Amino acid sequence: MYEMHVGTAPPDGTLVWHIAAKDRATALCGESLPAEHAADRDTTDRHCAPCMSSFQELLDQRA
Repeated sequence: MYEMHVGTAPPDGTLVWHIAAKDRATALCGESLPAEHAADRDTTDRHCAPCMSSFQELLDQRA
């Protein structure tokens, strides 16, 4: 099971949606996921490209 979390993207700290395995503090891209604030969930519609690519590879492996 995977979950979406808002976190920052290097190098500029832009807020993006990351993907992480449930109960993990690290996103699929390797970024640490700090405690998420409820307000952060409404501040971005951007997604972490490395997380999305890694997630797609995981889905392809299952097919």
